[in-house]
Amino acid sequence: MAKAPPALLSVVLPLLLLLYSGSAAAEEKSMCKMNERGFMACLPSVKSGAPALPPSEKCCAALAKADLPCLCKYKDSPELPQMGIKPDLAKQLPAKCKLNAPTECN
Repeated sequence: MAKAPPALLSVVLPLLLLLYSGSAAAEEKSMCKMNERGFMACLPSVKSGAPALPPSEKCCAALAKADLPCLCKYKDSPELPQMGIKPDLAKQLPAKCKLNAPTECN
């Protein structure tokens, strides 16, 4: 069985940039065409230390609108495990959302 592409590994780094940038307007901030609410909707599906939850409809909808090649630029970020994100769970999100990851994400 092939592993899903790591397209969503990049979700965490942009999320941190959004969360720690200091602005209160979550809807105005976005990275790779995904706003803070989209990142937060996907977070329960990639967090370590808890049973993995299936991605919500909101997560999949946000991911479907996101610029996946842009997100893939962050796929090898060493900060992911340090932030409590399981890279293997993040790699599974596109497939769980029935999305095709671009070849840049492999």
